[in-house]
Amino acid sequence: MAIIPVDYTNPRYDAKALHRFTEEALRKTGLPEAHATELADYLTATDLRGVLSHGTRQLPGYVHAFQSGTYNPRPNIRIYRETAAVVQWNGDGGIGHLASARAIRSAVSRARSTGICLATVTHCGHTGSVGNWTRIATGAGMICLYYSTPMSPLPFDRPEPVVQALNNPPVSFGFPAAEGEPPVLIDMGTHLELPDVQQEIAEISVLPLIKGLAYQVTSVMMTWPVDAQSAIEYRYPGATSSLTAVVLDPAFIGDSTDYTRTVTELRRKVHSMQPLPGLDRALLPGEIEAEREVDFGEHGIPLDDAHIQSLRQLGDELDVPCYWETDG
Repeated sequence: MAIIPVDYTNPRYDAKALHRFTEEALRKTGLPEAHATELADYLTATDLRGVLSHGTRQLPGYVHAFQSGTYNPRPNIRIYRETAAVVQWNGDGGIGHLASARAIRSAVSRARSTGICLATVTHCGHTGSVGNWTRIATGAGMICLYYSTPMSPLPFDRPEPVVQALNNPPVSFGFPAAEGEPPVLIDMGTHLELPDVQQEIAEISVLPLIKGLAYQVTSVMMTWPVDAQSAIEYRYPGATSSLTAVVLDPAFIGDSTDYTRTVTELRRKVHSMQPLPGLDRALLPGEIEAEREVDFGEHGIPLDDAHIQSLRQLGDELDVPCYWETDG
């Protein structure tokens, strides 16, 4: 949802070739074949939406985390506590993408029977672009509120501003739309801005900073105390993330077609309004990503030289061909 800049003048790279490279690199790192394919799916899908900071750009760091034992490359991701409307997962030190997807799918399944489900995951690694996980719910016609904390416990022992100590916990809120329309999807870190920009903002008004801090605290309160309650003893050193998600089925509130019809009307009205300063259109969150997904799927993903060079270096380390140079 955030206005993530994409340089459309960069060379374009085929998503299938990037996926093939990513999958093979992960297999050579020690991930089971099914997990390697699944994680490659998520990273490539993130690139296709134009969230280039959290897609295959992250691959070298993930590979080295698996190789060093910072993450568990072969986790036994499992439910450790559940009721009809609550399901709690142990990520077993694996990357947060795999645990997040399982948690949301289990919550969707339960919400079909109960109308609502709370899902939590403890002891997992980086959860990636968290819009991936709310999209699972919206694709099933559900509303999803997702919170993740990237570090548990948080480093409150360092003398730094509270917004830095709280880190940048991501949140994503997803709302289903009518068939053929993209979901309304908010996917963002909760840092209002970088520290130097925050200082500039404070000279005008501290109110935006206080509201940004409220977002951070909300995400932390939804995750860290839950993680602290888990009975997990051994932890992989990099698997410091936890998450909490709430999934709701609009059909338990009323007619789900009425819900999506209202979303369509809201979209139409927003499109007719004056855009924010610096923007050329008024859109609902998630629409830019949906447009990029079509464009990049057809014409390739525009990636900068640093991104491609990091993948090429990883390929040299693992003896994985750069398939974007040979495929097609």
